[in-house]
Amino acid sequence: MFSIKPPKSRYSDIYDISRFNLIWNLSIILVVLLTILSIINITNDKYTSTTNIAGVGIGLAALYILNKTREHRFVSIFVSLGTFALVCSAFFLIDNVIHYTTSMWSMMCVLFTFLMLGRYWGYGFLLGHFIVLSIYYHFCLANNIENLPKFESEDLWNFTLETAVVSLTVALILTRFILTTRHNEKRVNKINQELTDQNAIIKQQNEEKEVMLKEIHHRVKNNLQVITSLLRLQSYEGNHELQDSFSEAINRVKSMALIHEKMYKSSSLAHFDIEAYLTSLTHDLKETYTIEKSIDINITSEIKHISSKSIVPISLIFNELISNSIKHAFEHLEKGKIEVLVSAHKDKGKITLIYKDNGKWKESESNSFGMELIETMTEQLDGTISIIKKDKTEFTFSLKV
Repeated sequence: MFSIKPPKSRYSDIYDISRFNLIWNLSIILVVLLTILSIINITNDKYTSTTNIAGVGIGLAALYILNKTREHRFVSIFVSLGTFALVCSAFFLIDNVIHYTTSMWSMMCVLFTFLMLGRYWGYGFLLGHFIVLSIYYHFCLANNIENLPKFESEDLWNFTLETAVVSLTVALILTRFILTTRHNEKRVNKINQELTDQNAIIKQQNEEKEVMLKEIHHRVKNNLQVITSLLRLQSYEGNHELQDSFSEAINRVKSMALIHEKMYKSSSLAHFDIEAYLTSLTHDLKETYTIEKSIDINITSEIKHISSKSIVPISLIFNELISNSIKHAFEHLEKGKIEVLVSAHKDKGKITLIYKDNGKWKESESNSFGMELIETMTEQLDGTISIIKKDKTEFTFSLKV
């Protein structure tokens, strides 16, 4: 049974539902009003009701297809093409009329196409109507004006009524567009507000987690300092050789404690300022060994930050390198020199760490625990190491960070 109310469509999107309801209501309005116009003009010899009757047919066909398919896309194309065909027919087949309202039907068709089918279809129909109107102006308008019949009062009512039909149709299209736009604005504003609220919650949670993580780093650093103190106390009970071993272990623990100290003082927990860390570690090691010999240490990093997950192996590698240089490499030199360069590797996700000094390491150090630790940490970072020992000592690491 036919109902004026739009049937339930197959769409869930508000835009498609709005388009479906628009073409349904538009078809009903046009069928009713064009039927009235056809009845009024059926006895008027000056005007033909053919185009109005054809318009009623297009509207009824649109309603039938909409009711069966519950989709608007095909019907929109059908109505746009049908209206374009009727406009062309009115311009070129109905003589002795200036076609005041026909151009308004053209405007209605273009607006309808833009709203229902999108800008590309809209531009195409706009161009088509412009071409038809231009041809009419150049080839038919003058002849129609010369052969116009005498204007009578019933003509005024006819023009007024048809103008009202077109105006109502255009008003319905624009109203539906405005309502849809407003609904979308409300939905966007609602989504934006929800996102703002969620971002505020996430920001608060992140700040709380960051505070908690910094507190964890602080406590770990304190615990490592306790371990360092215990190792130092234990070292006093052993002989000189054991004291050296304890000292090396203490320095390794201190290098990791320094990491946690830097982390809880840092503004970012995800990335680590490698140059600042290596500089601080070097300063601590120089104070630990308290040697009188002058040592120039130059640390340069082309990479500002690296992942905090990679800094522990790198710190242990660096700790072993600089400890051995300070303790053994400069025995026969008046002045020691250490250079460190950190740069990006040609392979993405890797860095190159070059460590060199102007001293000469002991041969026995190649089998020491320190070298084993360096090799182990290098493997942990999926890296490689090359060593040059001639007049100077140079280590080149390729590390995945």
